[in-house]
Amino acid sequence: MALGLPPELLRQASRALGSVLTPTTPVSIQRRVSDLTCGLLRPPRGSLIRRKSVGGVPGEWIQPPGLPSAGDGGSRGVLLYLHGGGYVTGSPRTHRAVVARLAAHLRMPAFVPDYRLAPEHPYPAALEDTVAAYRGLLAAGFAAHRTAVAGDSSGGALALAAAMAFRDDGTPLPAVIGMFCPWLDLTLKTASRLNPIPKDPLVILDQLRQWAAAYAPANAAEPTASPLHGRFHDLPPIIVHSAGDDPLAADADRLEELAREQGASLDHTRHPGLWHGFHVLAPVMTRADRAVRQFGQQLLAHIAPPPRVAIVGAGVSGLAMAATLKRAGIGTFTVHEKATEPGGTWRDNTYPGLTCDIQARAYSFSFAPNADWKTLYASQAEIQEYLQRVTDDLGLRPYLRLGSEIEQARWDGRCWQLLTTDGRRDEAEVLVSATGFLHHPSLPGIPGLDTFAGAVFHSARWDHSVPLAGQKVAVIGNGSSGVQITTALAGVAGRLTLFQRTPQWIMPTVNFSYPSWVKAAYRRLPGLHTASYRFYQALMEDFFASALVGPGWQRQAVAALCRLHLRHGVKDPVLRRRLTPDYAPMCKRLVLSAGFFRAIGRDDVELADTGIERVEPRGVITRDGTLHEADVIVLATGFDTHAYTRPITITGTDGVTLDDAWARGPYAYRTVAVPGFPNFFMLCGPHSPVGSQAVPPIAEAQAGYVLRWIETLRHTGITAASPTPQATARYNDALRAAMPGTAWTSGCTSYYLDAHGLPELWPWMPEKHRDMLRTPVLDDFTVHGGTAPA
Repeated sequence: MALGLPPELLRQASRALGSVLTPTTPVSIQRRVSDLTCGLLRPPRGSLIRRKSVGGVPGEWIQPPGLPSAGDGGSRGVLLYLHGGGYVTGSPRTHRAVVARLAAHLRMPAFVPDYRLAPEHPYPAALEDTVAAYRGLLAAGFAAHRTAVAGDSSGGALALAAAMAFRDDGTPLPAVIGMFCPWLDLTLKTASRLNPIPKDPLVILDQLRQWAAAYAPANAAEPTASPLHGRFHDLPPIIVHSAGDDPLAADADRLEELAREQGASLDHTRHPGLWHGFHVLAPVMTRADRAVRQFGQQLLAHIAPPPRVAIVGAGVSGLAMAATLKRAGIGTFTVHEKATEPGGTWRDNTYPGLTCDIQARAYSFSFAPNADWKTLYASQAEIQEYLQRVTDDLGLRPYLRLGSEIEQARWDGRCWQLLTTDGRRDEAEVLVSATGFLHHPSLPGIPGLDTFAGAVFHSARWDHSVPLAGQKVAVIGNGSSGVQITTALAGVAGRLTLFQRTPQWIMPTVNFSYPSWVKAAYRRLPGLHTASYRFYQALMEDFFASALVGPGWQRQAVAALCRLHLRHGVKDPVLRRRLTPDYAPMCKRLVLSAGFFRAIGRDDVELADTGIERVEPRGVITRDGTLHEADVIVLATGFDTHAYTRPITITGTDGVTLDDAWARGPYAYRTVAVPGFPNFFMLCGPHSPVGSQAVPPIAEAQAGYVLRWIETLRHTGITAASPTPQATARYNDALRAAMPGTAWTSGCTSYYLDAHGLPELWPWMPEKHRDMLRTPVLDDFTVHGGTAPA
């Protein structure tokens, strides 16, 4: 990131440099001051910079951090960057920091030629060196379609003039031309230059005249010196960034006008309030750094087009994946959502009392803080509103294909072929399942349920048309949903019966509303968001996650809190005994509630714990023969947490479906991938740390891993990759070995366990999950096409 120095301070620093670059200052002094001043700016740490000649032209070869340096050609792209300086000043040294930053964004090497300068070497020396350097890159093995030619100021003109020359002489054209604040017309006839904008600290009309005369005294109007006088047909796409306070912005405007008239592809971005050459300050100015990043993303879209990505589901994890791609400058994705709005489980579940059991500031995206949370633990409506706002604020809605339910996904050896339930077809090179694990309601097979005379619905499909006030309501299930519904309806329903199969440990909690001054503070002090996010994340991980994965003091503290809450919250000893589990706290997912024990102790609330025998039209009959009359039955029976991508039929290599692969239970490689299913990734897949961490940070970590794989595909020429069975087996063996000693193995039955009683959760601390997903291990994958980076 840039240091973020104040723009006005940096404008004054640029003005100080501009005071040296005047017609009265000897050229040798101008060059030395430019080199020394710009040399103070540092390239990203880890950048490798060496002197090198390409095509007989000396210059600097810049290797971004983390990029293998072996070999110059191959499947990777390359950037040829032409420094500005009016053809008279400037050097690879003056632009080293910004080019290294741009190369890091592109994840490819860059060559900055030290082309000959005027007045010692007038036109066409600089153009000849540019052409020679480009041809030298092609001779070194770089493909033209993976090469970008870019520059700033006079270097931008060189980039455009060289592309015209390549077009005219048949040299393979680069993939894209890029220009920052280009100076495209040495004749200086553009009207706005007669009255330069005084805010610009660098551009002085007399200095431009001197530099133009030094470089092209008799050739200023020729297209190869002033490309604004040339023809723009049959050129590669052109990316232009200009500054609002730069008199030379008129050149960019005129180029845009001519390109449009002649049918050329040009994308022009204007940066209001900035000045000529502002991008060089990217290491110390936030706006410049963002502009350079955007410029790099635009170039990269032409050098290494990203694969098409299909995301299935627009819940928390699907939105995290979409936002991750969008923020990385990748727009080749579609989010298939079967509903008419995003939100996932927070859209589908609308039952009374629904509140997230994780603090709202932790149950949010790190990249989308919310200053206006109303309460410590947010309600369903507030979280759904937040997800809708994130969708709109990040510009994700155009990428949503609502009402699109995927029925089949089949890998054809090249990409994923998708079929929707309404017969529409699509295809994508990468498939991401973000269908979640609280998606498919689990419906109990209670005899006679279909004979009930009243309304019956699952908590995730709440029927708001059914009146509840004064009615006899039966709630079947006492997990988180059942507890919240019971607490909310106690005193509303005329009579409420909670059917309990197994008692649950209830963790005490307190919810409170944020006053207006707290919201105002969060709006005005962004640092509070980061501090709160880290605090609640540490609470989740250092306390609750530690309690889950190790038998330390944290687990003892949780157990003590739950037992004390039960002892003091339920005064009736008989009821307390019926509500006491026979397993240790945290074996099942803890239920958080402040009011359940008060609700279950009311005279109009009954606990039925002898087991359900059947349902008849009048109500529920328990095994002791008691009829519990009811007008409404609510099924708070949870979800099929092992369904994951089902009912979608996903077919990988050799015709093997995911159902075939998971015949003995769901498994994955590092929670995100499955052998035999190339370019297929899951968010919140098997063994994700959902018991010890909030879903948003889990999804962000996994989405970041998927993004790194997408970038790997993009930059290496690899077309497909899937984890090997051996690497997946090693990972799953380590999971099994780590399970003993976790809270989930302390003698209970829950949806956390598979059919064989093996916990399906993450047995380590959440930090290990993030570390594991930080970098793809290429040796663990079978890859096709291209060359894997070292």
